[in-house]
Amino acid sequence: MGRENVDGFRLNSAILLVLLLLASNLTILPQNSSELEEQLGPSSFSVTSKASGGDVDVPSWRVNDLWTYDGYMDVAALLANNGVSSNIQTITGDLDMWVEDILYMTVENQSTLVYKVRSHALFEANNVNLDGNNGDLEVDYDQTDFIRVSDLATIEMTMDIDVTFRVFIFNIDIGQMIITNEYSPPREQYDFPLKVGETWTNSYTNTVTWAGQSDYFAIPDDTVNQATSGHAVVAYGNPNVPYGSGCAGSYNVTSYDSNGTPDGFQWYCPAVGNDAWRHIAIEMGLEIDFKLKTHTPQTRQVNLDVELESPAWILDVPLGAWVNVTNPAGLAVSGQALEWRYEASSVSHSLTTAANGSAFIEFNTGNATDPSPTNFDWASHGIIAWVSASKQVGVDTFTLDDSIVTLDYRPNGQGVSVERTRDGTVVILNPMVGYNAVPGDSLIFSIPVENLGILVGPATELLVTGPDGTTSRSSVSAIPGLGTGWVQASWNVPSNQAIGVVTISFEVDPDGVMAGDQNQSNDIDTFDMFIGTLPNADLIQPPATKTLANIHFDARNSADLDGGIPVCTFVVETSIATNETFEEEDCLLENMSWSDDGIYRVWLTVTDDENDQDSTFVDIEILNRAPWVNISAQYSVLSIPVESSVLFFATDSGDLDTLNNEAPVDFLWQLPTRSDGEAYECESGVQVSPTCEVTPMEEGIFTVQVMVQDDDGAVTTGDFNLVVTNIGPSDATMTMWDGDVEMTDDRIPAIWQVNEDQVVTLKGTVHDSLNDMDSLSWGWQPDRDIDPNWYVETIGETSNINVSWTEAGTHVIAMEVLDDDGESSNVVNGWVQVKNLPPEVRQFDNQMPVGEDREFSLTGVFNDTASDVESLVVCWDVDFEIDFDENGDAQDDCDYVGASITHHWSLSGNKTIRFHVTDNDGDSAFALVNITVVNLRPQAAVSVEKDSILVGEEWVVWTNDTTDSESDMDQLIYSWDLDIFVDADDDGDPTNDLDMITANGEPLRYAFASAGVKNIRLTVSDESASSSVDIEVTVEPDPVGVLGWIDSNTAGVSNVVVLLGLVLVALLVILGISMARKKGGRSEDDWLSGGPLYDETSPTTAPPTYAFEPVPEGSPPTLMQESPPTVGDGNIGTQGGQLLAPEPVLEDPPTETVQVLVPALSTDISAMDDILLGYTQTPPVPATGLPVGWDMEQWNHYGAQWLIDNESTPTSTDTLDLDI
Repeated sequence: MGRENVDGFRLNSAILLVLLLLASNLTILPQNSSELEEQLGPSSFSVTSKASGGDVDVPSWRVNDLWTYDGYMDVAALLANNGVSSNIQTITGDLDMWVEDILYMTVENQSTLVYKVRSHALFEANNVNLDGNNGDLEVDYDQTDFIRVSDLATIEMTMDIDVTFRVFIFNIDIGQMIITNEYSPPREQYDFPLKVGETWTNSYTNTVTWAGQSDYFAIPDDTVNQATSGHAVVAYGNPNVPYGSGCAGSYNVTSYDSNGTPDGFQWYCPAVGNDAWRHIAIEMGLEIDFKLKTHTPQTRQVNLDVELESPAWILDVPLGAWVNVTNPAGLAVSGQALEWRYEASSVSHSLTTAANGSAFIEFNTGNATDPSPTNFDWASHGIIAWVSASKQVGVDTFTLDDSIVTLDYRPNGQGVSVERTRDGTVVILNPMVGYNAVPGDSLIFSIPVENLGILVGPATELLVTGPDGTTSRSSVSAIPGLGTGWVQASWNVPSNQAIGVVTISFEVDPDGVMAGDQNQSNDIDTFDMFIGTLPNADLIQPPATKTLANIHFDARNSADLDGGIPVCTFVVETSIATNETFEEEDCLLENMSWSDDGIYRVWLTVTDDENDQDSTFVDIEILNRAPWVNISAQYSVLSIPVESSVLFFATDSGDLDTLNNEAPVDFLWQLPTRSDGEAYECESGVQVSPTCEVTPMEEGIFTVQVMVQDDDGAVTTGDFNLVVTNIGPSDATMTMWDGDVEMTDDRIPAIWQVNEDQVVTLKGTVHDSLNDMDSLSWGWQPDRDIDPNWYVETIGETSNINVSWTEAGTHVIAMEVLDDDGESSNVVNGWVQVKNLPPEVRQFDNQMPVGEDREFSLTGVFNDTASDVESLVVCWDVDFEIDFDENGDAQDDCDYVGASITHHWSLSGNKTIRFHVTDNDGDSAFALVNITVVNLRPQAAVSVEKDSILVGEEWVVWTNDTTDSESDMDQLIYSWDLDIFVDADDDGDPTNDLDMITANGEPLRYAFASAGVKNIRLTVSDESASSSVDIEVTVEPDPVGVLGWIDSNTAGVSNVVVLLGLVLVALLVILGISMARKKGGRSEDDWLSGGPLYDETSPTTAPPTYAFEPVPEGSPPTLMQESPPTVGDGNIGTQGGQLLAPEPVLEDPPTETVQVLVPALSTDISAMDDILLGYTQTPPVPATGLPVGWDMEQWNHYGAQWLIDNESTPTSTDTLDLDI
């Protein structure tokens, strides 16, 4: 398969590129310089002998013969040269090659015995990145070859290549290709027998048929091409493959293109009958090596050896041949049926071996030519022995020539191989590359001595004359017919070697002792070499230049010092790992340019006429051209209102030296940052596209930038200034908040409900451009209609003000927002309903009782909203019987104004007062206070002028120091028992007689009629309590009879006066009671109710009998007892007791004449009754008779009182019979 079959076929896919090159190049002849494996060390010119190589004939394969090769494919340069980005370096795998069958095929219109050879390999590369795709690459390679048995020429080959790219757990089937190559005539890679120095050519028609399928590429069309290739056996030695020393004697067969340029090599190893190393080097950058690892031959049941009477014979004459058959032990096998085949002449015969294991045949040599002509014979053809039953073959090569000799030794100057070492570099020189050297080179000459005859020749010598004229002899071993012997010579070219051609001459059998040599004229031959000097390569360094600019490389100063005109070969690195070669006869390379920046190397090789070369290089710096970009706005706008979207374009951009015309630059938009620190972004979310839509949120100059970066990393920035104009505030809203809770109302519009003086927060929000938000001016009128002068202003993004209303009712709130350009949001209104909160009054605790006329102070505690506190009306109503303000409510009078009250009561009893407050909206609150006013016990006190008087002498006792509540002072009753040991009223208590009554401030004036120690008791009584004090006075007898005088002269008058005085006192008592009734405001029936003097209603039934029983004898007198006061009414008495306990006791200061006692208090007024009744007749019996249950005795005691209690008018005193 020729290279021209695929040169024009390229795939964009990196994987397919590797695949196709693999498919196309495993079968083309590779490019490489030849190498001679066996090297001899340099020395002065000398010669040595080397054993004859004999002939290297075509191998005989068996079915299931197996060869295993290490496979290496270096694809790094290949991918780079084709613009594919990848980390892949090598694809490796083992290739197994085996003989699957031996069969017949029709080739060139004749039946041909062929091998069917199969090959299979799995080439792998893991963690491969191909154009951004990561995965594992697998190439499953399967090949089938049909190879002619007679000479190993390739008839047909079919390759089946399946490529899979595995990404994660997914296998991507890239495709399968099946390529069939047919060669007509078959292509001969080898021309057996092999001899170093032999060359041959191949001319054939190559037919390529394509099949397969893929979703990634199209299957190419079938092609038919004419191909020509050249071949030469250039070296013999060890290829150093993994198989080891078994292939040390291998032959290097180098292939050349039609221009004579080497394009590949193989090392053929006779020991394994196949290649030891096949190297493929494609100028596109792909290098492939297959090196033999193992050889596993199939066991031979029999060995077939084809033996000719002569290895070479003339045309169209008979020639005998044998087929020798032996078993693996080397013993002859008789009776073996076989087929003898001379396919070049289309001749075959059936033979059977004789007892000696041989079968003989004579055949006509014919005159068939070889499709691979050589420079030394007519043709060479294979003779085959074929056992079809076991599919075993034996092959030998027969050389056909138009003239043959029996013995003819000659040195072959044309077959001399020269190994030249220069500066450590070894080069095998041959006629294809020329023979030349310079001083200092080390040369090894391999001189072939050939036996052109068909018989084995004798040993001989070779005389070699060196360039300096020295001669050396070397022995030559016996050489078989058509065999070759070798002699090696070495020469270190002296540094002073003259420039020019030097000749080495060879003479075989210099002494002429070989009698059988049929042609001694060819015993001498020469080999010429040119010894010159190296040319001088001179390349001027160009300056750094931008991409796409033309550069000239001037090497015209290069020179060939040994004459001639040098040829300049420029190898230019046009891209990474891609070189282009230019030959310039004038050594001037013009108009070179690069489309990508970087450091590129330009090699100059100056070659003179002798193929001597000098090289140099320069590195040229190619500077990148920066990309360009211009920004525009959609519709070519230059200004927009803030918060309006705008689309920017950077499509006016590019890169002149881009390697990617579809996307010459990468974009990155650089948008400004807002005043709040947030960066703008393209609204599509993609910052790396040619367009960017954005919405400016702030007025002013909005500068947008875009950075474009080319494939070399150069960055160019473009910018665009957009004028963003102001917009007014909008969407203004107000809300009301109570702390952290928003106040809502379902009505439209909402009317918020608040209390008087409730502090709430009005919050305002509005929308405006970002840069205006912080400077917005907020104007608030919380009470637009009622108090328009109430105005609050704030500055900021939002507004919060705390407000409260002092007046109940509906209030209108107004809010307006202005930006710094004076644009208004328009007025936004809100409504609030303010509810009055009534005042609050703290209820009072229980109060301690208070005495009559004692000051009672109390302070009420109240509260209201702050705005109402100052205007509250705070009052006390202490008299519920009077509606002072005549509003129909007797309990809301303002008897006292203010929170505190100081008040007293003249009469005891349970009192209720009302504390009430009223706000300016008429809402009020109150608290009632219950107060118990108790009567204060009078404190009786006396002051006597004398504590010893005479009978009949007026005794004066003053009561001015007696105390009681102020309102009771004028109503006190001073009752005198002038003798506490005499029970004048017969009530059983001698201490309570009502002997005399005096008024308040009136002294007792009394004259005793008898002498003795007098014990007098003063009882002072108010309406419910009394106090007593006892006085002791000594009455001395009047020594002058004053008492008798009184008795005789004035006793009657005095008694009348005393009686009248008592009557007067009784009237005063009645008058006092009447005044008390007016003072208390009681009705006629209950004016005495609760009073201590009349703490019980007059009995309507007769008193119990025990009331009239005398005091038991032996009862202790109560004169000097000090007992707690008694009260007539349980309620008041109890309350009075509570009050009296803490009241201080007022005591009169002691005097010399009066001992003040604290007698028991009593509410019993029977003594007064006795006094009154003592001076009246029995009360008149009512017309209806005595009250039910009464008897006269009871009536005599209580009748007068009963009459008072049960009569609407005072009882007439007409019945009072005073004895004047």
